Amino acid sequence: MVKTLLCLLALCAVAHADDDDGGDPVDNGPPLLLGFRLAAGKLPVADQQLTTFTLGLDVDHPITKTWRAFGEYDWMWIDRDQMTMQHGSGHRVLAGLRHTLAQKREGHFRTYLDVEGGGGLSVLDDSVLGVRMLPTGFVGLRGGYDFMHTDSPSRVFEFEILVRAIIVDDGTGLLAGFGMQWGN
Repeated sequence: MVKTLLCLLALCAVAHADDDDGGDPVDNGPPLLLGFRLAAGKLPVADQQLTTFTLGLDVDHPITKTWRAFGEYDWMWIDRDQMTMQHGSGHRVLAGLRHTLAQKREGHFRTYLDVEGGGGLSVLDDSVLGVRMLPTGFVGLRGGYDFMHTDSPSRVFEFEILVRAIIVDDGTGLLAGFGMQWGN
């Protein structure tokens, strides 16, 4: 996990965003994006499959036209499959890179498919398991569409759907969700 984070930091330190040549923002790719996401999934912790529901905030920054760096914060609601009062909450902070595999642009409308990966830390406070800190890695696919306009204060509106494998010490879980981002 530490090696993954060090590699991401090294990439971010040596990479730089493409210079804005003053041309059409549609041709320069999406700018800095801020957004939110709702997601649900399964997380393996202490030989149990916990159900998670997350509300997340994210910031997404261009490095090149096909590479973006991002950071996320998720608040998690943790539950079990049984109908019990055993539940908890948690926090997850992630950093990663995403790369565009395919995209199609028609005017101001673009559809895309990205691959992403990175790492971070999750802190869970569960009524049964207590407080746990989990080094967390992830890989996934993100797809969606965006609208880019030059005559709006918010140049970009992006809708996304994602599927991720969440990797922790006790195994690999799954997360799926949708989100929206805005950029200027």
